[in-house]
Amino acid sequence: MSWSPSRDDARLLDPQEERRAAEQAALRILGGAAQSEASLRRRLERRGFSAEAAVAASASAVRLGYVDDAALASSIVARRRDRRGTARIAAELRSRGVSAETIGSALSDVTPDEQRAAAVAEAHRRLRGALPADAAERRRTLARVGSALTRQGFPSDAVAHALRSLATDPPGFD
Repeated sequence: MSWSPSRDDARLLDPQEERRAAEQAALRILGGAAQSEASLRRRLERRGFSAEAAVAASASAVRLGYVDDAALASSIVARRRDRRGTARIAAELRSRGVSAETIGSALSDVTPDEQRAAAVAEAHRRLRGALPADAAERRRTLARVGSALTRQGFPSDAVAHALRSLATDPPGFD
């Protein structure tokens, strides 16, 4: 069982002892999953460490190479780009505390053509069969798929391209 100080305990600790304890807690957190510097700092503070100890521990993790916001952002972009739009990926990275500059850099290699291709693939996946023959039902289905693509963060031109693709080249049951 790992030790994390309560708010009262943290006030009683020597600042050096608290920093060492925060660094140990940071290593345990990082053993579970990669974190951004900001999210690591927030997690340490939620565990009861002072802001100073959390900042020192997260800075130490960055200095030692255990935390790399750019690598984390690139990894998330690589995993998400086939099923999500850049707006949704950027929102996820912002929620993890990644800077706007790092997000922009990580998303810079996602081309509009890739976004359109990913939107088409996601639209076909979400359609789940053929488009209905009835015109009204067909419009509702296309609207449902378009809304889903928009929620996934695809840009409007990629959504429109995907819907045109569905309408002209519906998926078959191969």
